[in-house]
Amino acid sequence: MSRQDTALDHLQRRLATLTEIEQLGADRLPTDLGRQTAELGQRARDRLGHGSAFTVVALAGATGSGKSSTFNALAGRDIAQVGVRRPTTSVAQALVFVAAAGDDTAGELLDWLNVPARQVVVDPPMAGLVLLDLPDHDSIQAAHRAEVDRLAQVVDVFCWVVDPQKYADAALHQGYLRGLANHAAVTVVVMNQIDTLPAGQRDAAMADLRRLLADGGMTEGAAGVRVLAASARTGEGHDALRRELAARVQEHRAAVARLDADLDWLGQQLAASVGPVTPRPVSSDARQQLVEALSGAAGVDAVADAVAAHHRRISSQVAGWPPTRWVGRLKPDPLRRLGLGRTGGRPGSARVTGPAVVPRTGLGAPGPMATAQVDNAVRRVVEQLGDGLPVAWQQRLADLARAGRADLTDALDRAVGSTELPEHRPRWWGLAGWAQRLATVAMVVGLLWLLVIGVVAWFQLPTLPTVHVGAVPLPTLLAIGGAGLGLLIAALARWASAGSARRRAREARRRMTAAIARVADQRVLGPLGDELAAMSRLTDRVHELIGR
Repeated sequence: MSRQDTALDHLQRRLATLTEIEQLGADRLPTDLGRQTAELGQRARDRLGHGSAFTVVALAGATGSGKSSTFNALAGRDIAQVGVRRPTTSVAQALVFVAAAGDDTAGELLDWLNVPARQVVVDPPMAGLVLLDLPDHDSIQAAHRAEVDRLAQVVDVFCWVVDPQKYADAALHQGYLRGLANHAAVTVVVMNQIDTLPAGQRDAAMADLRRLLADGGMTEGAAGVRVLAASARTGEGHDALRRELAARVQEHRAAVARLDADLDWLGQQLAASVGPVTPRPVSSDARQQLVEALSGAAGVDAVADAVAAHHRRISSQVAGWPPTRWVGRLKPDPLRRLGLGRTGGRPGSARVTGPAVVPRTGLGAPGPMATAQVDNAVRRVVEQLGDGLPVAWQQRLADLARAGRADLTDALDRAVGSTELPEHRPRWWGLAGWAQRLATVAMVVGLLWLLVIGVVAWFQLPTLPTVHVGAVPLPTLLAIGGAGLGLLIAALARWASAGSARRRAREARRRMTAAIARVADQRVLGPLGDELAAMSRLTDRVHELIGR
């Protein structure tokens, strides 16, 4: 692969990267920078579409610098108007150098450049050169300056013509050359009218010009600016200038080098915009803090406590001491009070929910403290993710988080309401219930027996025979033993239910937290993560563009 093909292939890869940057930069890059990115991409594709057969060189300079005289000298004829009245050049005009008559194929390129004034000259050594004579960059006519600025965006090589009186002009160095520091490889600076300086001052003037260029970021060298001395009046230096331009034309690399320089400049602007820090994903700590805050706002602890209280309540109704169970029934079911739990059937039956039922809770809106905790958690996540990023990107993350926050309360309530809570009946409840029934029957039989014995004694009827177990009458044993056994079973059931209630509360909290974590991922962390991934890809592409 030739050097030219290698450079073109490298440029094409950079342009592909630029296209990705343009797509990823929508709403993430400053408006002006996004526009410049799109314009450069289009300009580069247009320029490459016209091929490298012609190299466009622009002669630019200040009023009276001898730019048009240099143009005529390179053409070998008077084409550009030269006069005392300034400015002389009002519109850009083109000179197309060809090897033979009829070889002019630069029409489409000049149409794209929007340079209607054009002439053709047969000059085989310079064939392939399109030389533009631009209006004066310091013209008092705004239209002239605008024309210079427009063409400065699209030409392949800059050839700035200065003179000994105005080579240090701030309008040139600050207005143009410093902004083209990346374009040193496609820049030629000609000190014209060198014949007007005494021999002893020529070297000093050229050295001072080189110093000014170096101060603006342009130094001479293999890939630097080329500085020449010339005289339009005597012809001094014109052969060197012709050789310089002919060499650039023959390389067929000027357009690629110019676009590479444009990409270098734009890459620097992009790198400054995206910042030095690569966006990082959401950390597990930040996610945990957000989920905990959302859990607090969703009333997870209240629901978990209700699950535990519900379990203890049902346990007391199933395995508690029967004579006191009615007291527990007077209290409302903690879960049903929150709009959760089973909707019907006996205790322990499955929850009944239809496909059209929207699971909601009766928890109500979170209080100010819980809301503040959520806002703080979201803000901490955004601050952590935005640390070191450009301010605009930090604000974008905050806006995304705020957008997800709008209906977050409702989503949390739905997440809690749709969570399947642990409400299955332990197997030992059935055994405890049968044991309580047997103990109750024994107690009731014993009490009735004692009642009958009391009634018989009250009416002084013949004494009924009484069975004794040891020294204790059987009715007394049945009454006391049944009551004691029932109380013992109730105490054991209460102790066992307390432990299982805590386990169920933990399980309920785990399930609700998992549901809330999904809400956090969908409404807050997911959009932020997607945005961070896009920002990270944009940053990587920018670094790739500038070769980091």
